[in-house]
Amino acid sequence: MARIELIDPDKAQGRQKEVFDRVKAYYQMVPGLQQGLNYLPEVTDAVWTLSLATAMEGSIREELKRVFFAVTAYEVDCEYCTAAHMLALLGRKWSRDECVSLIEGTHSPRLTEKENAAVDFVRVVGRRPAAVTDEMTEQLRQLGWTDAEIVEIVASVALMRYTSTIASALDVPLEEAMDGVGISCGVPLYNLNN
Repeated sequence: MARIELIDPDKAQGRQKEVFDRVKAYYQMVPGLQQGLNYLPEVTDAVWTLSLATAMEGSIREELKRVFFAVTAYEVDCEYCTAAHMLALLGRKWSRDECVSLIEGTHSPRLTEKENAAVDFVRVVGRRPAAVTDEMTEQLRQLGWTDAEIVEIVASVALMRYTSTIASALDVPLEEAMDGVGISCGVPLYNLNN
């Protein structure tokens, strides 16, 4: 149960309803994250705009960004966001075992060496941004990542750290669709295979 009362989208009015309508047009429903945050409709709308832009803008394909989001959410112990982005990967025909293996730190055969290196970098940025070194970014460059793409990677992690903070601190409950993902309740998520 959330630590605050989630706003019912069917009862929202004014600016809150406008923001919910925008989110619902994309998802066909309003996730709990937005229901909790929409006490601040301008912030909710701005985060929604930022989320769409981060997922779509740049040269990194959206599926890889979803990997970045899932890995970051796991690194910051956000059950809600980990489940949400695992669900997105399952929708792209990843198996649960592939998701769990990747999230827990194994390189994925679905990804190139270059992409797996970016996931390793995401893990560091997600866990502790100040731990990033010049050598890490230079290694990404040597594998073919441009400076613009490195910024795009970091922006993806930053977005997920922001939304994970909201979901975790407010204890936003998992959506019904997340039940089938197989993540047990309770953070930290160290035993996804159980």
